[in-house]
Amino acid sequence: MKISDVLQKYSAQLDVELGSIINNYITLSDISSGADCAAVVKANAYGLGLEKVARAIYYNSKCNTFFVANLVEAIKLRTILPDAIVYVFDGIFPEQVDTYLTHNIRPILNDLNQIKLWNGRRQSCAIHFDTGINRLGLSKADTENFLNNTNDLKISLILSHLVNSEKVDNKSNNDQLNKFTKITHELKNVPASLSNSAGIYLGKDYHFDLVRPGIMLYGGNPGLPTRPNGIHDVVTLNARILQIRNLSPGMSVGYKAMWTANRNSRVALLNVGYADGILKTNDRNSHVFIAGAFAPVIGKVSMDMIAVDITEKEFDCVTVTDIAEILGTHITLEMVAKVSTLEPYEILTGIGHRYNRNYNLRT
Repeated sequence: MKISDVLQKYSAQLDVELGSIINNYITLSDISSGADCAAVVKANAYGLGLEKVARAIYYNSKCNTFFVANLVEAIKLRTILPDAIVYVFDGIFPEQVDTYLTHNIRPILNDLNQIKLWNGRRQSCAIHFDTGINRLGLSKADTENFLNNTNDLKISLILSHLVNSEKVDNKSNNDQLNKFTKITHELKNVPASLSNSAGIYLGKDYHFDLVRPGIMLYGGNPGLPTRPNGIHDVVTLNARILQIRNLSPGMSVGYKAMWTANRNSRVALLNVGYADGILKTNDRNSHVFIAGAFAPVIGKVSMDMIAVDITEKEFDCVTVTDIAEILGTHITLEMVAKVSTLEPYEILTGIGHRYNRNYNLRT
């Protein structure tokens, strides 16, 4: 057997359904009231692989605009998609100007100093207005200064970011909408963008000219009461069983003896741990899915493995040849988030690098 086959067969497996990402993009685009739909692919496409994900979206949909966090990500994306429009959320530092210009990357300018730095350039940029999130973006005073002074900028987009877009009735949504709308009236001929994934579901008034979905492209729910119809699962994580052990009452499992058998027990050791993004959730009712049933995670999660209790009768047929689903159809992203205290964003971007990665493009 080839060494590549050996490595693939006996590693934990990450399957990414590129077809589902494309489907999710099309779903979000279709409900965006005629606005263009970009794709947020920061953090290595939310941990799933920038090169594969960006190519799949670009070549299998109408998407030609992408957002990343920083210039490092932008340069990598530019090598992948030489003709796409690429925006960088983090803005620009003085030493980066030439790199932005050389690689035709569009900075999102977040303060007056950045605007001054880019002023007079003949290359496009975006302006970020803070309407309430109090992170990046022009403050109220900076916004008034900017609107009351003449700037020599080629502005291709103005944008802001919603604070509570997943909460449909939250007052801040309407407050931010009103503030941003006033800015768009001052800059009438410039395309505008306000909505992230959840913002798209606030309705047409929030769509403007461009929407910027992120987590929903990857099958996640940003906090809506339920995940909307048409958003499909994207990720499956499967682990292999390294060993099955029989324990007598009083025997413990793992570091610090955090779980002790109170009966004759059967325990499976799986080849994933916190180095692979598996969370320390032993006290939070975490499960994996083996042989058609849910098996509880027991003991302390270690760097390279977790233990699961397979004592019940439904696991009698389980052997070391079986596969355990860590995340997927049965152990959904929302289920994992519920028992881990982390959000879907954190879970996806925390996926480790040791998985054998398989990308499928079924649409």
